[in-house]
Amino acid sequence: MLRESTGNRRRKFGTAVSALACVALVGGCSQTISGIPTTLGGYSTTEVAGLPVTNGPSGPKDGAPESSLPVEGTDNGAMDKLARNAVSDVEDYWAEVFPKTFGGKRFQPVRRLASYDSSGPGMQLCGGSTAGMVNAFYCPSEDVIAWDRGELLPQLHNSFGPMAVVAVLAHEMGHAVQHRAGTASANDPVIVLEQQADCFTGAYFRHVAEGSSEYFQVSTGQGLNEVMGVLSFIRDAPGRSDFTGANAHGSAFDRVTAFQYGFSEGPQRCAKMDPNDVKKRTTLFQSWKEEQDTDLPVDERSLNAVEQSLRAVFRDTGAEPPKIVEQPQSCGGTPPTSPASYCPTTNTVSLNLPELQKIAQPPNKNAESAGYGDFAAYAQVASRYALSVQKAAGLPLDDEAAGLRTACLVGAWSGLLVEDPIGQRNPVGQLRIVPQDIDEGVSALLGDDSLIAANVNGDQVSVGFARVEAFRIGVQEGMAPCTTKYGG
Repeated sequence: MLRESTGNRRRKFGTAVSALACVALVGGCSQTISGIPTTLGGYSTTEVAGLPVTNGPSGPKDGAPESSLPVEGTDNGAMDKLARNAVSDVEDYWAEVFPKTFGGKRFQPVRRLASYDSSGPGMQLCGGSTAGMVNAFYCPSEDVIAWDRGELLPQLHNSFGPMAVVAVLAHEMGHAVQHRAGTASANDPVIVLEQQADCFTGAYFRHVAEGSSEYFQVSTGQGLNEVMGVLSFIRDAPGRSDFTGANAHGSAFDRVTAFQYGFSEGPQRCAKMDPNDVKKRTTLFQSWKEEQDTDLPVDERSLNAVEQSLRAVFRDTGAEPPKIVEQPQSCGGTPPTSPASYCPTTNTVSLNLPELQKIAQPPNKNAESAGYGDFAAYAQVASRYALSVQKAAGLPLDDEAAGLRTACLVGAWSGLLVEDPIGQRNPVGQLRIVPQDIDEGVSALLGDDSLIAANVNGDQVSVGFARVEAFRIGVQEGMAPCTTKYGG
């Protein structure tokens, strides 16, 4: 949630455990922030873990069967049918691979499934009421997987598509797998349990991507990106400041990474996850404020604050700042890219405010293609600003490398807005962000119409793994790798 600081008063918090070096693309730079980088290796932009990139249909297969699994409390509506089929398909997957992964041990299906409406009176599960619980969960004491059909599933479906619901249920089944296989102990930190479940989710989605699912299909381009986007959304609960405590689930970077491990290497890799493995690569934030303020609205005053922030972060590159105008403008042969466009010939960023405001809205169960949050909207603006920085450096703006550089530079801007008084981190300018903002950025980055990893024509890098890596490198290491790694 973006926030302007007031004078020297600290208003927002958070930092990655990483290195952020403000190194110029064009000129000199004076600010360096120390730390330990935890970036991954490079990802292909033409294939996903050996599978070719495709952008075909994603969702339930035509003619797929309807599962007959019993579900307590069901209304037999569309969300429950989707969830029931998802559980059935994931259980079929584990029935096949569980013995191969865990020494011949047979997989036992979950004993109970339960559906509830969080806006209703609630049902009793695992010693508590589901009233007001916008969630999906696995409870080992009752061996039950439960989900909120009233708020959570429609919200995810509307923002990320039907495979988002499948991803959530695959994640909860991952916890059931942990319990059956003994891959994590009750004494392990919550983040280890969550990372394993995300990893098991990735392993299942490899099965779907290979065409082996009876119920579902997913493309390795847009479809898989949407699935990773929902993992970013179901990170630590919105509004929480505890990103390093005992109940932390992990940042969007951490959760997507765990998914990648499962998708690329299979469930055997997931089983190896332990506290040491997770600790080596986490990017959790040190929080210092208990509550968050409201979002920064998309309006003239806020846009001015974002523009000043971008100017402050990129000042030392020597690039001439672009002019930002609040209405769409034509640009000769360069096509418009809503909600923000960059015109190289005039060095102008033009905006479509209604579209930006739509992106800035949080996901909503009643709205098709709902938004991601305020920072996600302003990251679109930052992406077009980043093109002007690349143009000043003499870099091409219309190829795939431009999309990766853009994601990296937006990440660098993002990283220089977080603040950690414990780690003596001094952000640039007056704008501040909190951990959830960067996670919003990852969710939006993986959307099918995002500009965060797109070139001047709006063409996105197809592979979400590569998009996230570029953004992560910018957040953790700053501007220098944006050109050295991506064609500077």
